[in-house]
Amino acid sequence: MNLRKERLQAVIPTCSMADIAFLLLIFFMVTTVFRAETGLKVIIPLAEAAEKIPTKNLTHVWLAKNGMISIDDALVSVDKITPIMSGKKQINPDIIVSVRCDEATNYKLVENVFDRFVNASVLKISLATNKKRG
Repeated sequence: MNLRKERLQAVIPTCSMADIAFLLLIFFMVTTVFRAETGLKVIIPLAEAAEKIPTKNLTHVWLAKNGMISIDDALVSVDKITPIMSGKKQINPDIIVSVRCDEATNYKLVENVFDRFVNASVLKISLATNKKRG
């Protein structure tokens, strides 16, 4: 008679691991909220020809007709533009500024904002327009 006791091996069932990982992936995809930039309410002028620019290295600046300025969804005053853009230029030297300016904005404000960009050494500037249909 053999009195040796057999040791039971501890077994972790792994056949459902893929299902759990898949369910977690779906859960995070469904519950994640991607924030889209809203900016200011502006009516962008129409242009005969428009060219798409890459979204990499892009910073959005909105100029409203009432004089409000927004940089990446943050309202700023004109005198804060140079330090903000200088900081962004230090973080990303290849920064491109996309200016979305209302067609009724005072040109003096636009000129003043562009001067602040030059003071911050941010020289890659794109003026956003809508392409004319037809």
